[in-house]
Amino acid sequence: MTVGNNESRMALIMEQMHMSMSGLCDALSVTSVVSAGDPSMDPLDIEITPTSSLAVVSVEGAINGNLMVALLEGASPDITTSEGLVEELGEAVDAMSQVMDSEIGTPAPASGAPTIGADVSVPLLVDGALVGAVLLFLAPVDDSVEEPAAAAAPAAAPAAFSAMGTMKQMDALAGVQMEITIEVGRTSLPIGQLLQLQPGQIVELDREVGSPLDMFINGTLLAHGEIVVVDDQFGFRVTSVVTTD
Repeated sequence: MTVGNNESRMALIMEQMHMSMSGLCDALSVTSVVSAGDPSMDPLDIEITPTSSLAVVSVEGAINGNLMVALLEGASPDITTSEGLVEELGEAVDAMSQVMDSEIGTPAPASGAPTIGADVSVPLLVDGALVGAVLLFLAPVDDSVEEPAAAAAPAAAPAAFSAMGTMKQMDALAGVQMEITIEVGRTSLPIGQLLQLQPGQIVELDREVGSPLDMFINGTLLAHGEIVVVDDQFGFRVTSVVTTD
């Protein structure tokens, strides 16, 4: 059990996990009807492989941590990639938020199995067969600090980084890969002009030559830097990291 999470708190977490699974399963039931088993603090016998579709969802509030949703190959024929899983989970977030007393971030694609066991595991089933899991990795809680009687609701955290600052969660998700995007610049064009684009045509961007480029993870700005060449391939040299409070 994660440090600081006593029996009464874990009972509340298990109850909220149980209630929130209905909305999540409805979103995943694209081709196959996906149902959820009972949340458990015991590890599941599930093997996450490179062909598994994985997504990470941050949670902050009554539950502080990260949810990893894993669908094994063939679980739902219409959800075959992490990106497809993220798209379906986006529809589940609102339903989950109605019953979970926490802010739920935007789902982000991921790959690779976690390096330590989850604090709470929920099996995902199709016709009684295990096809995936929802894994909850909790942030440590300091029980020695009394919470105020009327604590303010937690502010919504950035989608990709909520509750990921603790060593516990970094250990849990150390093996998970998340897609990053390097943005050279932006512009806007009328639809008519877009339809008339031809090879060789130059589109002017909103960034001056020599200006730092931006690195994003799941739409959240992470760092600034510059393009370099590494063994005949482009690379990105980080010049500054964007801090989040």
